[in-house]
Amino acid sequence: MISIKKYFFFLFLLSFCANSSAQEGTRNNETPGKTNIGKICLVPFEPKLYMSEIDQKINQQTKWEWETIRENFRRQLNDQLKLKLQSTFSVLSFYADSAKMSKDLDYVYNSTGLAYDLVGNPSDAKTTNTTKTGISNGQIIVEQSSDKKFMNTKLTNLEVLSYLNKKYLSEYFVFINQLDIKNDMNSYDINTDTYQREITVHYSILDITGKTINAGIATSRFSSKENNPKKIVPLCFSPIATYIAAKFTAVSNPKPVPQKN
Repeated sequence: MISIKKYFFFLFLLSFCANSSAQEGTRNNETPGKTNIGKICLVPFEPKLYMSEIDQKINQQTKWEWETIRENFRRQLNDQLKLKLQSTFSVLSFYADSAKMSKDLDYVYNSTGLAYDLVGNPSDAKTTNTTKTGISNGQIIVEQSSDKKFMNTKLTNLEVLSYLNKKYLSEYFVFINQLDIKNDMNSYDINTDTYQREITVHYSILDITGKTINAGIATSRFSSKENNPKKIVPLCFSPIATYIAAKFTAVSNPKPVPQKN
């Protein structure tokens, strides 16, 4: 009888050790299905870089105040982008309930500037901007040009990327620089009494060295009849996030993490 008890006790120990080893392996290795690049750090646009011509219409339907509308779109754009990226990559979002992360986001904002660059030919984030464009004393300065331009990130403090890398293991940085929502009155249809609206997201993707590896704009359109933010987000923000995520995947060239048997 004693030998049987010893036998089952031995089996219990083997099972316990195997289970502990498996749990430790999960903690020490990458999440299955993720790639072996460092975390992507998502930086939401500063609230003052929200430009919208539809908030009055949204207010009439939802009774939301302007700040609520702005913050809803700011958060939802961040969440949609995180959703599109996190199935393949490890993603860090500053929309965490943490005072420390809020402080780090302020540090990022204080370490970066913005300037208008040509779409399709963005200058590097480390390049010193010599034109009078971007933000000065809290005001947006627009350089008049017939060429299409977008708001691009400019680093004023390279140390911020090293700081985020050491603290969060971030190797890539996706900056959402500005959100524009405009009415296109040229598309007015007298038969339906509607016109199109255009959402434009200005973004920059930087690597750990501060090099701009992709930047530009992503756009989506929807009808003026739609004034419900809960419908606008999946209708427009989702495809915009898909587009930016695809741009990141193309330039990061991730390699799959080998799965252990």
